[in-house]
Amino acid sequence: MADLHLGGWREDTLREIGTKAFEKAIDISIQENVDFVLISGDLFDSSNPTIDVMAKAAKKLHELKLNDIGVYVIEGSHDFSPTGRTILKVFQEAGLLKRVTSAKESDGKLILKGVLDEKTKTTIFGIAGIRGSLEKTTYAMLDRNYLENKEGQKIFLFHSAIQELKPGNLYQMESMPISLLPKGFLYYAGGHIHEKGEYELQGYKNVVFPGALFPNNIDELLSFRGGGFYIVNYDGTTLNKKYTPIIVSPVILLEVNLDDLHLIKLEDKIKSLADKKDLKDSIVIVKFKGKIEGSISDINFKKINFYLENKGAILVKRDTRDIITRDFKEIKNSSLTKEKLEDETIARHKDQIKIKNCNAETVSFVKNFMNILSREKNEGEKKDDYYRGILKESIEYLSKNNLLEELDETSFP
Repeated sequence: MADLHLGGWREDTLREIGTKAFEKAIDISIQENVDFVLISGDLFDSSNPTIDVMAKAAKKLHELKLNDIGVYVIEGSHDFSPTGRTILKVFQEAGLLKRVTSAKESDGKLILKGVLDEKTKTTIFGIAGIRGSLEKTTYAMLDRNYLENKEGQKIFLFHSAIQELKPGNLYQMESMPISLLPKGFLYYAGGHIHEKGEYELQGYKNVVFPGALFPNNIDELLSFRGGGFYIVNYDGTTLNKKYTPIIVSPVILLEVNLDDLHLIKLEDKIKSLADKKDLKDSIVIVKFKGKIEGSISDINFKKINFYLENKGAILVKRDTRDIITRDFKEIKNSSLTKEKLEDETIARHKDQIKIKNCNAETVSFVKNFMNILSREKNEGEKKDDYYRGILKESIEYLSKNNLLEELDETSFP
């Protein structure tokens, strides 16, 4: 499993459903008597989640321990910490999981140590994901010959988008070529891409992205309606993969066409659509589209929500991005996804400043640079160390994208 982002939703209801999805996945794993569990990054939405989120996760991980089921993890771009101050380290010290990213440097090469699962005699290796896909630097240093020549069953965990396998709708996402992964592994457990997929390329078999265990924004709710994980069976000869969907609360879409519809009749229209659905314990997304006479504020969303909740919905969300007002201006609703708003804003203004010789696509470059500059200070980190860390990451990122020569010595404090 991957991309659980426990604690990530702002709404209490959705945050709780995300936790319940994890609990359900663990329950299924115990029922199926699996040998071990792999988590390919972003177990948590941050390296320092709230006490409530940590406590619930620890309880379920402890149940796996009681059932002699090992848990092997890597940090993702969200729960990674450059200082190592991540809750995953605490969980490892408590014996609830094992991180598989430990390595040593020898002659300029990075040698992954790996962790042996004693029960199955499988060695598990992994590389953490870092914001801005800076983990590509780690892959460039990797001693691939050591990994590829190591005997026995091997599994590799990674948290990166792969250029050759990236979904078309994520064309702007920073990615790396699959050739950076070591060849010849039994299984490649991927994370970071929230859409599930199974792939096979020359030299790489069983490259699997399970997708998010539970959607992380409204667009994912609309597209996937839920999430899941893989249960993999290997008998020494044949490897079988079974995708296991996790549905805690069904996601129900109500599409409302506003064309030629007077707002007085809007509530009746929604009631008519809702009466055809079983809304019990569901997440309802009301998607509006079309032209309206007047303002979006004329729609009584509170009354609509009240009706749908009385029909059994535990949460009602609305999508108003396709509403066009009387002046035929599209409504840009920034309350839906921060990521889409950022993409649209950067794309709209990207031509105002020309970035010469940049190796990356402009929108992707700016977003990744914003992530570096907006990193929060870690607990216990000194202010000077924090500023030096930001500066070091910025210089490395600019250098990687062939932009360091654009700056002179007066650019740096």
